Amino acid sequence: MKTNVLFVFTLFLLVTFCEREEHVKNDRNFENQTFVHKYFKTEKQCMDAQNSDFFINCHAQLNFLEHGEAEIMVTDIIWRGNYKVIKNTIILNFPHNFELPEETLVFKILNNEKLKRIDDNTIWEKLNGDSLWE
Repeated sequence: MKTNVLFVFTLFLLVTFCEREEHVKNDRNFENQTFVHKYFKTEKQCMDAQNSDFFINCHAQLNFLEHGEAEIMVTDIIWRGNYKVIKNTIILNFPHNFELPEETLVFKILNNEKLKRIDDNTIWEKLNGDSLWE
C-alpha cells in the first residue's frame, strides 16, 4: 500500500512540475531584433545639433542577439551582455562599465514594437529596416 501511495505521489509531483515548466516558458522572442531610442525627433534636428569638432549620436541602440546575448550603444561604445525575458520584463546584465555602472538594465515590454526603460522612462522603438528616420 505504501508503495502505491508513494508511486502516485511521485507521479503527481512529476506531472505538476512539467505543467509548471510549460507555463513559465516565454513566447516572446527578441532574437535578431533591434530597438532604438532617438535623441532627436528628426534627422535634420540631429544634424543641426552637430558641431564641427565632435559628432554626437542621434540615438541609443539595443540589439538582441542569439543565445540570450545583447549589445547596447548608449554613446559611442557598444557594450555586450546577456538578457532574459520574464513575463513582460526584459532584464539585461552587462559587465561593470562607466556608462552602465548599475550593470543591470530593466525594460518593460509595452508591445511588440515598444519597450520602456524602467530607470529613466525612455521609450525604445523597434527598428524596422535600416534607417532611423522615416
